[in-house]
Amino acid sequence: MAEVEVRDIRHVYDPGTPDETVAVDRVNMTLEDGSANALLGPSGCGKTTLLQIISGLLTPTEGSILIDGEDVTELPPADRDIAQVFQFPVIYDSMDVYGNLAFPLRNGGVPEAEIEERIHRIADLLELGDLLHSNPSNLGPELNQLVALGRGIIRADTSAILFDEPMTDVEPSRKLTIRRRVKEAQQEFNITALYVTHDQHEALTFAEKVAIMRDGTLVQYDTGENLYQNPVNTFIGHFIGSPGMNLLACDLTRQDGAPLAQIGPHSIAVSDAVHSEIDPDWTDCQIGIRPSSVVVQKANPGESTDDYLPATVTQVEMVGGFQIITAYLDETEVAVKARVAHDYAIEEGASIGLRFPPDDIQFFHQEQAIRAS
Repeated sequence: MAEVEVRDIRHVYDPGTPDETVAVDRVNMTLEDGSANALLGPSGCGKTTLLQIISGLLTPTEGSILIDGEDVTELPPADRDIAQVFQFPVIYDSMDVYGNLAFPLRNGGVPEAEIEERIHRIADLLELGDLLHSNPSNLGPELNQLVALGRGIIRADTSAILFDEPMTDVEPSRKLTIRRRVKEAQQEFNITALYVTHDQHEALTFAEKVAIMRDGTLVQYDTGENLYQNPVNTFIGHFIGSPGMNLLACDLTRQDGAPLAQIGPHSIAVSDAVHSEIDPDWTDCQIGIRPSSVVVQKANPGESTDDYLPATVTQVEMVGGFQIITAYLDETEVAVKARVAHDYAIEEGASIGLRFPPDDIQFFHQEQAIRAS
């Protein structure tokens, strides 16, 4: 496999016209040899454009694509040895599954004995062995995606494989199984992979590192754990997680020289780690805390204290194996979401206390995370 480097890529559609659109703006990213990566973001953020630039279907307005250090920006797709699996796979109905898998090998002049050996290895891995002589037109879209995947990885000289929203046409009940087989294939063949999706669950369960795009820019490229625990800005904080991070607008005050986040009458301690990074004159500040980190106390303390803030529950939802409660801090219009156990007895209208452990609080200024230097 190979290392793929995206170097200062910028792409503009309809340049110099009233419809000029910057689809990708100065993106830099390196897909390490043999790594599983995902490209995640909302619709229209530039994911597919960047994928097509990497594969060679588009030539960028500026920047370079390098494979193992070689500049391939001007090379056509056929000369990059990159396989691509599309949303709706191109399968040849005139051939059975065996013929579809054999097609790229036969085009490359691979001996039939080697073709047969590789096909059976791929078929065993993807659990297609019983379908080798079936016509793809009789298979569902999820199985055709596996055939397309097999055809992409069957060549020994494949540098990388790109997945463009591959689960679009797959039944929800089958997605987990298909994604597991794709992941196993990526690991078995040590394939450099890039998986494009708008579904954070797909991205985080497939990839070692996830690149998140917004409005054509790469916002953060990191492990799933760091995206969740250490978002670089409020967009990542809210985008990652279900529900996303609580982002609460606050003013700054001081107590004994230490900064406090002030939300209405409520004061919230800020982590010691970022004290020295905070300017007391800042405005446009927010604190962020994950719903799973908010501590809920049923017995309302009755007033704001150093530990618990009084709040009123307005909604209780069962999500997966947990309940997500929404509560408004008393004397404010600030809503906070908290995650509690599925059997935690709590009702709408209940008075509760909420505690925000300082070490679990993120602090943001002008939407950017403040970190200890």
